[in-house]
Amino acid sequence: MKILFLDIDGVLNSADWFSRRTKPQQFDNLHELDIELTYLFDEIIERTNCKVVLSSTWRLSKTYQEDLERQGLNTNSIIDRTPHMPLMGGAEAMERGKEIKAWLDNHQEVTGYVILDDDSDMLPEQLPNFFKTSWQTGITREITDKIITHLMQ
Repeated sequence: MKILFLDIDGVLNSADWFSRRTKPQQFDNLHELDIELTYLFDEIIERTNCKVVLSSTWRLSKTYQEDLERQGLNTNSIIDRTPHMPLMGGAEAMERGKEIKAWLDNHQEVTGYVILDDDSDMLPEQLPNFFKTSWQTGITREITDKIITHLMQ
């Protein structure tokens, strides 16, 4: 089974998108998705038949699946979410790479994976499978094509 670990903010929405749809510097609701970026994500799912594990902080909401569906994302491919492992001391920052490793350690059936995120807190061994977006633009056509190629190998 192929897995895509999905972050949301900075991947399926972006600063560029928020600035086009709201008053400059006013982000009323960060829990929104850019439909054009979700099309790129949907293309990855359709072409690779991968399953999705949510690694975004959106996963911490009890209603994350409904929240994503309300924003127009097809959630049929989402099979799970990574565990929540905050840094010692209750700090907000999380080491996403360790959360992804914990999930992978419990799922030996995974034959390949990618991590799609705008943060870089991944473990060194995960870097060949890491596709970094930017908060400014979110996922791009170039990144989409690279992920598809990677998952099809």
